[in-house]
Amino acid sequence: MNSTSSTLTQLASNLAANLYEFLKVVVLGVLIALLAALPWFLRTIAMLTWLFAAWFGLNAIQTIYAPFTEEIPLLALKGALILAQVSWLGLMILAVREHVWGGLALGAIVVGGLSWLAITVSENWQYADLFFRVLPSALFSVLLIYETIHLRSMRRGDGVKLSAPAFEWGGKIQSTKGE
Repeated sequence: MNSTSSTLTQLASNLAANLYEFLKVVVLGVLIALLAALPWFLRTIAMLTWLFAAWFGLNAIQTIYAPFTEEIPLLALKGALILAQVSWLGLMILAVREHVWGGLALGAIVVGGLSWLAITVSENWQYADLFFRVLPSALFSVLLIYETIHLRSMRRGDGVKLSAPAFEWGGKIQSTKGE
């Protein structure tokens, strides 16, 4: 009887040791699998954050500008946000390819933060309606003035020379004044 209980005790201790080893291998395997999947998980989070920020920005534009803007200009504002988001992604891919996912997260933080700030300002500031009515056209006007001055200075040779011209007219244009 004593040998049977000692055999059973030894068998139970062997079973417990084997079960402990099995559980240790399973837990370590799951931990290693999670650590191996962590970069892909973080990339997925960065991409989802970027998409959520774009959605939040589009909703902010809809909330702020829809009451006094027609449909086509409203679509143009939304297109400008989409263009900015995609341009940021393209810049990240071209400039710092190894930090694309961090750049996506940073872009999401900036767009989401600016969208939240715009909604907060539009709800709490007395002159927000005037500000948001003037802002898109003022920014567009400043951009046109800057581009006009930049192109004129490039043509005159006063500005910074780029390696390639901003545009070409299909060949050399020759003046006919002296003929």
